[in-house]
Amino acid sequence: MPFTLMFSLQRRQDQLLILVLVVLGFAQFQLAAAANPFTCYANDFVAPDRTVAPYASKLAGAQDTIVAWADEMASYGPWSVTYKPVVAPSKDKHDYMSWAPYQWPDCSKVPNHNKLTQSQVWKTCPYVFRDGQVNPDRWLPNDFQSFFNLSDAVLYNAIASTFQNDSSSKYSQNAVKFINTYFLDPRTAINPNLNYAQMNRGPNGQHGEYTGILDLRAFAKIASGILILREHKNPDWTSDIDSKIIAWCKKYIEWLQTAPIAKQAASAKNNHGTFYVNQMMALKLIVNDKAGATKLGRKYFGGTFKGQMKSNGDQPMEASRSHPYHYRNFNIAGMITNARLLKYADPTSDVWNTTSNGATIKTAVDFLMTTESSASKESNVTAEIYPNVAAIMSIYGDPQKKYLNFLKSSGFPYTTDASYLWDQPAVNAGAKNAANNGAGATSPTLSSVPTPSPTSVAVEIRPGRVMGCMLLLVVFAAMSGVC
Repeated sequence: MPFTLMFSLQRRQDQLLILVLVVLGFAQFQLAAAANPFTCYANDFVAPDRTVAPYASKLAGAQDTIVAWADEMASYGPWSVTYKPVVAPSKDKHDYMSWAPYQWPDCSKVPNHNKLTQSQVWKTCPYVFRDGQVNPDRWLPNDFQSFFNLSDAVLYNAIASTFQNDSSSKYSQNAVKFINTYFLDPRTAINPNLNYAQMNRGPNGQHGEYTGILDLRAFAKIASGILILREHKNPDWTSDIDSKIIAWCKKYIEWLQTAPIAKQAASAKNNHGTFYVNQMMALKLIVNDKAGATKLGRKYFGGTFKGQMKSNGDQPMEASRSHPYHYRNFNIAGMITNARLLKYADPTSDVWNTTSNGATIKTAVDFLMTTESSASKESNVTAEIYPNVAAIMSIYGDPQKKYLNFLKSSGFPYTTDASYLWDQPAVNAGAKNAANNGAGATSPTLSSVPTPSPTSVAVEIRPGRVMGCMLLLVVFAAMSGVC
């Protein structure tokens, strides 16, 4: 049976174990989304000056959301690469590992293929690429979802720590604990490489690919948390922790600059190139190299960015993918993050007005606002545009209330979303030429956006529901042969 996971009747116990592990992997990956029924941030960077008390009263809803997310995420931490149920080919449990998401085994020409165990399938059967079709067993080595959840936990706990009257709090302690466990504790620390990220399996595989560099794109969120703790001089962020994370990041930067698969990601012209710069700039900021971060940002916006859009704001390389609505939004999130990182590293940068064939990041969002996800038969991806629209509204202004009305009509709870805290025009306005870009427009008030009601929420996912839904999904897929 080509393109099919072989669930042998003689291997029921093996099958059941795989099902359970996949369910657990799916559930853990969904934690970040489960805490927020509306949004999923592909990436973002929050500069420390966006998190300075006292906060305006209109930010109370966003603060409540951040605290809720911080508490929710903290209840599942800490995370470590040493906790995954399978080990990389190196046999070193400290090595990060993930499996290529769109790779499927074809065991049809392998002798006795119907008697293979799952571990034998992974090493014996050739794997084929099916763009956009995620093989559910890729969640078994759960390092990817663990890092995703770690990044959110560090970000929201660090921000929540600035809401406290006392300089030390459970939130700052949580953020430090998670960073220490994942990166610094010798018993649980990750090795500073991605040699087995998005690893290809099969007889010719067992090695990582350049696409795997994307797995740690959320370093921008971790950098946000570290810089917030560092610049606010939080007592829980000690000089010892600071020096150790800087040392780890320097080793990882060296790997990103020298490893063949990392250099391949750096040269990519699509979203992989965008997010490589996300990651490298964030790491440079952690090691106190603003000049290095600035150089990387300028190189991206003066090079790769220039070829990513058409004059109307469309992104041909992302539009050609199997899920064009998703990939367009995904790359826009990376663009916005790169711009925010560069603006932090070099406040004089005119990055928001930089163009790609005459189009700015704003143009890309404008184009996508007129595009229906249903046109490409994509489901459950519409919400991916909301954080991008909110960010653009805060950066370029909204004199015609186009963006505000778009968010209102969608039911997106803009003023209670976490990003409302850092997407404030008063601190974020960075574009010149107000007549063209709308910079300097008045901020939408709390009363101008309706309070979301249960009927206005498109999808509401909670942790308990996630486990149940994922269990049904995985069992159905496995038994029906879809996988």
